[in-house]
Amino acid sequence: MNDQAEGLRNRESLLAAEEKKSSVPRIISVTSGKGGVGKTNVTANLAYAFSETFGKKVLVLDADMGLGNMDVLFNLRPRWTLRDFLFDNRSLADVLVEGPAGIRILPAASGVEEMTALSPEQNLKLISAFDQLEADFDILLIDTGAGISENVLTFNLASQETLIVVTPEPTSRTDAFALMKVLNRRYSGKPLLFLSNMVRDRREGLELFDLVSRVADRFLPDLNLSFAGFLPQDPSVTQAVRSQKALSEMLPGAPFSAAIRQVARDLLARVPEPGVPSGIGLLMKRLVGKEG
Repeated sequence: MNDQAEGLRNRESLLAAEEKKSSVPRIISVTSGKGGVGKTNVTANLAYAFSETFGKKVLVLDADMGLGNMDVLFNLRPRWTLRDFLFDNRSLADVLVEGPAGIRILPAASGVEEMTALSPEQNLKLISAFDQLEADFDILLIDTGAGISENVLTFNLASQETLIVVTPEPTSRTDAFALMKVLNRRYSGKPLLFLSNMVRDRREGLELFDLVSRVADRFLPDLNLSFAGFLPQDPSVTQAVRSQKALSEMLPGAPFSAAIRQVARDLLARVPEPGVPSGIGLLMKRLVGKEG
């Protein structure tokens, strides 16, 4: 790819995004129907692209509360996690850690059962803390768990847009459809974005989207599903994961890295649909049923 041409497109995208920018952060959840489809890797690389390529201030919330691993992927060793904030009175500033390109991360605890069922008081504490963060970030990426557990559904329903990562495996397609079905039943018309991962090329990515969307058209005619792009099979992804780095940082010229930048560019070019609630404080209020 011509670097000068890509740089020009990046600047154009940035200008367009600034014109459409809201006064509150853009909230995008990244999810999947099943594990093992690269969801956390997608979140990490999207965060890097938003920050490094497009100059956005990015906060990543590891919302797999009891089994968080975003810090592992970035080779970070946080002293504190959200568990310490909620149970031991650490400040949110203590918990926030900085990753590459200035990405800020709120790490979840790993192997902590109590994090999977928070009390109303703990949720209200999160509300207050997130309200204070709102002015500091342009984009909040929420890396949810996989599946259709209540925790996964809650974070996906609270976001403005949900990016569903799907691979060509039949189980991934089936489980993604199950997730879409449940989300649509809970929040009809919510914007769902379909991201084809581990495909050969854009054509295969579109074929995968068409396969799932045809089923959705038949059984979920009111589903608000759009194609968000594709990410190719790339052996460098495994190398980056083992090195505990975002591939976009380690090998910016890799096919996957170029594709993730395109996905980020297209997401920035999207105008959030009118009527879709936004704002971190509102997100947290919806998590505890205070609004929406």
